[in-house]
Amino acid sequence: MATSSKTTTSNLFNRYVWLANLIHSCGPITFEEIARRWKSSFWNDDHSDLALRTFHAHKDAVEELFGISIKCNRHIGFKYYIENEEDIETGSLRNWLLSSMEVSNMLTESQGLRDRILLEDIPSGLNWLSTIVGAIRDSRKLEITYKKYTDTEGKKSIIEPYCVKLFRQRWYLVGRHDDGDYMRTYSLDRIVQCSTTGDTFKMKEGFDAKEYFNDYFGVFVMPEVKLEKVLLRIEGVSVSYTRSLPLHHSQEELETGDGYSIFGYTIRPTRDFITELVNMAPSTKVLSPKWLADEVREKIAAMQE
Repeated sequence: MATSSKTTTSNLFNRYVWLANLIHSCGPITFEEIARRWKSSFWNDDHSDLALRTFHAHKDAVEELFGISIKCNRHIGFKYYIENEEDIETGSLRNWLLSSMEVSNMLTESQGLRDRILLEDIPSGLNWLSTIVGAIRDSRKLEITYKKYTDTEGKKSIIEPYCVKLFRQRWYLVGRHDDGDYMRTYSLDRIVQCSTTGDTFKMKEGFDAKEYFNDYFGVFVMPEVKLEKVLLRIEGVSVSYTRSLPLHHSQEELETGDGYSIFGYTIRPTRDFITELVNMAPSTKVLSPKWLADEVREKIAAMQE
């Protein structure tokens, strides 16, 4: 892992990812084992040995860039491990970044398999993500032109960007509209123009992006929808799917019987959640509240007609 004047920033970044992923996936590992694996790594284009000094420099860079702290446990044979492993598992952004980069590196290392590894595309809204994240970082207002699917022309707005969220292959921007004290959610693939302005803003005190979406499934925040205790009866193989990929962080498995389970949620049943329940039929039945069961039943009946 020797560095030279020929080593580009991109290559260094990939090597940091490689090192972080190796220690993350292998658990406690000796320097000798790391060096051995580096010898056959795709990123070791000159087949160089891993110098201890270079390893420590890269280890420090991993902590600075990703917030991943790599430490050495001398009591188990001088093995390196990730000290804040729990932060990676619970920190959705760090976990997502590390997983995404791991997939990217894996694909690069397995170029002969590219036609046999199929990924989902994310719409063109990704073009604006860098500008928006930069505006969030620098607390700068954005001027966007937003065109709904039902509009013939886009509408310009000045937005104070608060956070972004990825949901169902689409990126969304949550921001405070400049002409009033209210928040809106914008799909990035419907933004036709986006640029930062020279104006800065101060984020509303106490805003927490995770807390903002805490009571919801999806991206539409509707405070007028009451927080409910929702009970679902799920049958067949869908039970296992729901266990492995919970619908919401509040999910509890309250009862298990022969071929079914009852799951409970504390959630605001907005249209995103209702649409999801319709898509889960017929293996899923809403037990309560009654109004939600009626609405899902009506939507399914309308589809059948």
